[in-house]
Parts: sequence; C-alpha cells; structure tokens
Amino acid sequence: MAEKNGYFKLMLDGAGTYLAVYPPEGKGKKVDLHELEAYLKRRNVEYSPMMLRNAIEKGDGSKVLLQKSRIPEVNEETSVSVSEDGMKVIFRFYPPTEGGSRVDKKEILGDFKANKIKAELDEEAFNSFLNDKQYCKDYIFASGTDPVEGSDGVITYLFNTDPSLKPTVNADGSVDFFHLNTVTVCGKGQVLAEITPAVQGKDGYDVFGSRIPPRQVKDVRFNYGPNLHVSEDGKQLISDIDGHISLVGGKVFVSGVLELENVDTSTGNIENYEGNLLIKGNVITGFRVKASGDIEIKGVVEGAYVEAGGQITVVRGVNGMERGVLKAGKNVVVKYIENATVEAGNNVTTECIINSKVIAGNGIYVDGRKGFISGGNVRARYEVDAKIIGSDMGGDTILEVGVDPAVKERMAALTKDNEVLMKNAKKIQPVLIAMQQKIKKGEKLSPEQVSQVKLLSGQLMSCQSAYAENMKEIEALSSELEDGADAVIRVKNVAYAGTRLTVSGSTMLLKTAYNYCRFIKKRGEVSMIPYM
Repeated sequence: MAEKNGYFKLMLDGAGTYLAVYPPEGKGKKVDLHELEAYLKRRNVEYSPMMLRNAIEKGDGSKVLLQKSRIPEVNEETSVSVSEDGMKVIFRFYPPTEGGSRVDKKEILGDFKANKIKAELDEEAFNSFLNDKQYCKDYIFASGTDPVEGSDGVITYLFNTDPSLKPTVNADGSVDFFHLNTVTVCGKGQVLAEITPAVQGKDGYDVFGSRIPPRQVKDVRFNYGPNLHVSEDGKQLISDIDGHISLVGGKVFVSGVLELENVDTSTGNIENYEGNLLIKGNVITGFRVKASGDIEIKGVVEGAYVEAGGQITVVRGVNGMERGVLKAGKNVVVKYIENATVEAGNNVTTECIINSKVIAGNGIYVDGRKGFISGGNVRARYEVDAKIIGSDMGGDTILEVGVDPAVKERMAALTKDNEVLMKNAKKIQPVLIAMQQKIKKGEKLSPEQVSQVKLLSGQLMSCQSAYAENMKEIEALSSELEDGADAVIRVKNVAYAGTRLTVSGSTMLLKTAYNYCRFIKKRGEVSMIPYM
C-alpha cells in the first residue's frame, strides 16, 4: 500500500466556510493540529479547537462547518523552510479551494528569490510533485553541496616496527636464548619509510551559497636520527649505512652495532650509547652499561648496572650478588635471575628467579626446564606465569599483579617524601610559635633572631608547598590504579605454602600447597580457580 500523509482542504459555498480532513494512507502521518490551526489563522478563519481535533480524529473527508460567512477563494499555498544545517530547501503544499489557482514553476522560483536561496531547483523533485500532488508533505526542492573531505598525510614504515620479542620454546621444554632474531637489519640505500602526501579537500556550499570548508588536513614529516636522509621529493626515508633499525617514540633510528668482548677494565663504563650493543662476553661487577637501543649479552651479568631503551637479552643469566640491575624500556629475556633487580617496560622472560626483585609493566613468564620463582618480590601489571612459585623450604616469596609497578613505586616515594616534609615542618613550627609569642609580649628580637625567623618561615612555606604538590600527584596517580579485573597468577605445577600473593590490592598467604591453578581477584578476595 502506498504511503501518503493525511491532509486538509477548505471548501466554500453560499452557507459558509467548511473544512474537510482526509486520512493518511499506509504509514503516512495524520494531519497535525498545530499546522492546521496556523493555516486557518493565516486565512482569518474562525474555528473551534475541539471541532478541529474531532475532524482530525475522524479524518474521513466529511465537511465540517467552520464559520457561517464565506471567505474569498484560496489559492494553492506553499510553505518554505530551510533545514537547520542550511543544506535542504523544504516546500510544503496546501490545496486550493474550488476556483483557486495552482502553484507553477514561476512561483516556486519566486519563493527561492524571496528566501535568498542560491541553490538550483531540483527539477526532478518539482516534476514529481506536479505529477502526483500530495499535500501536507515535505518536498526537498533544492540541496546544498557537501564539502569533499581531504586526507591526512601518512607515513608507511617498510620494516617491522613491532617485532615479537618472546623467545622460542623448544620441543624438550627448554627456551632457546641463542637464536632470538630480535634486531631488524637494513642495508645502505634501503628505503625504510614512505610518505603519502596529504590531499586537500574541496569546499561545499549551503543553499544560500555560503561556503562550507572541509576540515584541515595534516601534513606529516619524517622524524629520524643520524645515518638517514630524505629523498629529493621528500617522500622516502633512506638508510645511509648498513645497520639496525628501531622506531622509538615515532622517530626512526639506524645504527651499527657496537661489539665488545666484555665490559670490564678494558672498556670502562659504556654510557649513553646511541644504538644497539652486542657484548660477546660478560659484564663485570661494578660496571655500567647504558644504550638507547637493544643490548645483547652472550655471557653473564654480575653485580653490574645494565640499562637499555629497547630490549635486554642475557644468554647465560644474571648473578647480581645483590647489586646487579637490569632495566629495559621494552623486554628482558634472560636465562636466569639470581640476587638481582630486573625492571622491564613490557615483559620479563626467564627460566628461573631466585631471591630477586623483578618488575614488569606487562607480564613475567618463567618457563623452560626449571620454571620456578623462589624468594624475593615479583611484580607485574597483568600476569605472572610460572611452573613453580615459592619453596618447600619456606623462603619468603612475594608475587603481585594488577597494579602498575611504576605507579606504585612512585606513590611510595611520594608518601615517604611527605613523611620527611611533615617531620621537618613539625620541627620548625614550635620555634616560629615561640618567636611570635615573644613579639606579642613586646619583646624585641635581635637581628640574628629576625634572620632566623625569615629563614625558618621560608623553609616552612617550602615544606608546605612541596607537600601540597606531592598530594596532587598522589591523587592523580591514585586514579591510575585501576581495578585490574584481568590480573592473574598462573601456576603450571605447584604453589608452595608460605608464598604471599597480591592480586589487584587483595592479599592471600598460602597456607597449603596448590597445584595447576590460577589465582585471580574475585568478590574482593584472592581466589584459586583451575588452570587454563
């Protein structure tokens, strides 16, 4: 069934002015009371609101007397409006009385001019109205032109910007730390990135002829370090040397690998090296190694400090002697960790952890033939996965998941700092109060005492200001400590009694051993569920 709105029509004869209301067809709309009232008011026709409601409700086309006097003949009428966004010209038509004239194209164009509409008449829509006139229905007789949006410039990197840095687990369960292939190699003259330039959009116009500009597009430029150059047309980034590529914070770096036999008295400390390091032997106790890229160590790290902006790989392991530190912006992959501190922005992967402090921004994975964590404090943002946690000897082993370790450590440092500030303030306040009491009693302070008051007042204000700033940061960091609903500790073999587990702020001390299970936070407590 065709869809057609209901409509109304005035009728005239010698007895007066009448109204007929016709019903809608299909899913068409009934006559709107307010529209009908506005139409009658424009014609100065008297009416009863109740009568109009009844006529609309009945809607059968029967004549209803509005007033006993006859009004002049009514021509076919148009109502013109423009959509709020200025992109559509909407015409609505009302029928004439007997003998009234019909709207023609000339009148429509006159309405365009009267309403300052610059858009062209939609001939097809107008002819559709002429061929099948429907009243009390919206016809779109003109439309604006939408702007054509442009596109932003794009940089396409032609190398792997996010390599998988987890080592391979062999069929026998051991972890292959010798063939990691984590460094992306490039050759001299190799194109490493390409730019697709931004494309400007085209203006649009509303029905009044006003310009509608497209959004501003963004151009892009290469951000790169040494050993690279841009092609003459500005569209390609090219390596100047044979080396290794990394993308750090949107900046492309190419560097050759610095190879060393050992880090010891023959080299001294290796500080702030821009690139990747390969140490074929060991890093000896007391030395420091720091590089912006990846560090691969074929031997052992003793009680030394090693920091990388990328990944740290230690093939043989870390025997930190309670002073060794590994700190990586990305991952740490190491054979074993003993009596050391290890921090990774992403993941830590190892075969065992013994009496160490290990912190990871994402996860800690302890696998291979041993796969145990015994003693120390192990913390990760999302998960810890191991075969064995704790020890049957009852050593202190603490595992924590569900809180960003960096945020937690910063909050602890701020809290400790505030304790010192409060302690200092409490020492200063009694002296200032005593001086104020002397002044109130009329005692004159010596120049030395006046200087002391100024000095202590400044120190007190400094303490209070620093305390307030610390509290602001503590509040901001508190909002970052999310619920951590997905945090989990997985145990493939056994979790020994005496191990302390913290999941998203809730703590559980294992009083008995658990096998092949997971620990999660459930209903505010640490709960054990089957391993998955």
